[in-house]
Amino acid sequence: MENTPDFAKLIEHLQGEEYAVTEPVPGVLHIKGRFSNPERIALRAAAEAGDVALAVWATSHHDDWALVAWDRPELVTITQKGATPQRWRHRRPPATLRPDAQTFLEGASSPFDIVTRPKHQPTDAAREILARFGITDPPPPGWVPPVVEAPTVPDVRETKVPAAGAKPARAPRATKPKPPAKPVAAEPVIAICPTCFMALPATGICDNCG
Repeated sequence: MENTPDFAKLIEHLQGEEYAVTEPVPGVLHIKGRFSNPERIALRAAAEAGDVALAVWATSHHDDWALVAWDRPELVTITQKGATPQRWRHRRPPATLRPDAQTFLEGASSPFDIVTRPKHQPTDAAREILARFGITDPPPPGWVPPVVEAPTVPDVRETKVPAAGAKPARAPRATKPKPPAKPVAAEPVIAICPTCFMALPATGICDNCG
């Protein structure tokens, strides 16, 4: 990467496709535009450079991005869509294939893939290819990861589900209203003789004491 090639014609061609193109790092292009598949755009741009080493970022209007590092025979592709994890792929295509070969544009696996376990994970070899272009972090300059909101957890108390085979609860029976209570007559007050403590007659004069 000591002698950085001139990509003026390539940049002019991409701008003719109505893409915004910058060269944030010598030998590294950044393409922005209205496209749905950034990986295809970056692979085609790398292919236009021929066998000249080139790295290309492509960022869509949805803020999805791809990074292609091409230094024959090494082809490293990194893609990220939304908040999903980065997807790495390292290939070594033969001299008869360019980065824009149909199998690469379709994102399909090929006999030239360096397989990792688990799949699509970064390797030291792939990172070394990026380092040739001075790239230590795959996301394009100025890219900010999208904010992912945590899903709301429903209140289980409000969403109880009956167990399988359980009978639905019966509605409570309507109860008849009770009749109003009958009024209770007040008991008569009986006058008592203060001397003999006998009940006084209606006259109020004690029969015993006169």
